[in-house]
Formats: sequence, C-alpha cells, structure tokens
Amino acid sequence: MKLKDKKIEVLAVTHTKDPDGYSIETLTPIAPPMWAYFRQLSGKEVYAAMSVQATEEVQFVINWRGDITTAHVIRYKGVLYDITRVDTFEGYKQDLTLYCKKRGR
Repeated sequence: MKLKDKKIEVLAVTHTKDPDGYSIETLTPIAPPMWAYFRQLSGKEVYAAMSVQATEEVQFVINWRGDITTAHVIRYKGVLYDITRVDTFEGYKQDLTLYCKKRGR
C-alpha cells in the first residue's frame, strides 16, 4: 500500500481574453487539496515513456475520482505539472495514478 502523505491541488485550466485581446490562462482548483502518494519516475520508466513519445517525470497516486483528465494541472509544493496520462488500473475504482511532467518544458 502506498502512503498518501503529500498534499496536491488539481487545477482546471481556463483561458480568457484581457481588454487588449491577449489570452490569459487561469488555474482554478476543482476540489479542496487532496492527499497523494508522490514519486519521481526511475530512469528506466522515463526511458520507456520516451519510447512512446511521452515525457513523464513524476507519478501521483490519489483516491479514485472520475472527473480528472489530462486537461487538468497538478500543483505540488508550488510546482505545476501537466497530467500526461491517467491510469485507472484495470477499471477498479480504488486509486487513480496520474503520470505528469513539469510544466513549462
């Protein structure tokens, strides 16, 4: 069993326009902060992800939720991560594994 002892925020991305017509990105929490298991992916896992053109760097495991997609962003310790893959583990509704990469790369 993985210890979910880290607090993360799941954020929805919305785009609006300022008065000059420029796009402004806003990140809005979709739920209160939640407990998660966090770990950096190993070199072997990163290499395997690269073989299918993915750039996954970290993994978060949270309690199951049906409303989280790759369109959301994770904030952990002030760092933003894009969700690259959501793994429901064979459809069981216990845990949800989120594979992510650091935002801005």
